[in-house]
Amino acid sequence: MGITVSGISKRFGGFTALGDIDLEAKPGEFLALLGPSGSGKTTLLRIIAGLEFPDAGTVAFDGVDVTNQPITDRGVGFVFQQYALFRHMTVADNVAFGLTVRKKRDRPAKAEIARRVEELLDLVHLKGLGRRYPAQLSGGQRQRVALARALAVEPRILLLDEPFGALDAKVRKDLRRWLRELHDRMGLTSIFVTHDQEEALELADRVVVMDHGKIEQIATPETIYNDPASAFVFDFVGESNRLPISVRGGTAHFGQHPLDLPPHEAADGEATLFFRPHDVEIVDDGAPALPAVVTLARPRGGATRIEASITGREAPLELDYKGDAPPRPGDRIGVRPLRARLFGVQ
Repeated sequence: MGITVSGISKRFGGFTALGDIDLEAKPGEFLALLGPSGSGKTTLLRIIAGLEFPDAGTVAFDGVDVTNQPITDRGVGFVFQQYALFRHMTVADNVAFGLTVRKKRDRPAKAEIARRVEELLDLVHLKGLGRRYPAQLSGGQRQRVALARALAVEPRILLLDEPFGALDAKVRKDLRRWLRELHDRMGLTSIFVTHDQEEALELADRVVVMDHGKIEQIATPETIYNDPASAFVFDFVGESNRLPISVRGGTAHFGQHPLDLPPHEAADGEATLFFRPHDVEIVDDGAPALPAVVTLARPRGGATRIEASITGREAPLELDYKGDAPPRPGDRIGVRPLRARLFGVQ
């Protein structure tokens, strides 16, 4: 089931939550909406679901306009961050809820509902727990119940609003791997909202990076990370260092220090230099590089994370050093970015 969003705008009073959004999710695709709080990602998801309605624009499923249809008529499954389970109902009754509240002519027989519930509990690895209540389950188990309930109505589309936000890191990692496998097995079209970049990059086929009600970039996780389209995307996705520089005669300068950078297309003028902590070479002080003093060095996985202070700049650079003899606090070094991006000052 493909999803097409065209020219969607939404305001809440004087606040513009979404401004003229165009987006397409391909059939069977797993799409992530990624951005900070207030970027509009949850509003967009709720409009696709039919929980909110746009001020302008259209939503279509496989070419059929569903803009004015409520969620009950769209054939979608929706999973909330806080589970939204009925505490007074058993796990089985929670899963069955979407089927039992259907109009009589559309409601399956009780035996069929029971069969479907057992099948789903097995699918989400909760077999034998149907008689328990939500309070008797762990957070990860409750989220699986919420997913089973969303799947019970046999949705064409699965929509998830920060589904792992209330879980600890270990459970999140296990569940998101399982969710991706479930998506592939069932052949759904899935869209999920997250502010967790690691989650988006690991799970999604494509990532939609949003900020202030606009889409900054839509691309594969690899492209989002390695070829960000804007300063915002570079800064938001992955760790990064950023420095104010100037470009003069095609050469980048930090203050009076010329920088030996890979070829770039930035015009002369003020710009911001972005580079990842691992995309650097540490050279002798005095080379055409950023002069810095090491302030901190600590082991981090298979590398040493170095913090280095540059004269005239308060925030330190963060660098990863993988050699055998890392610089020590107090050492003067030169920092040469091997992969960097320049974005002109707007």
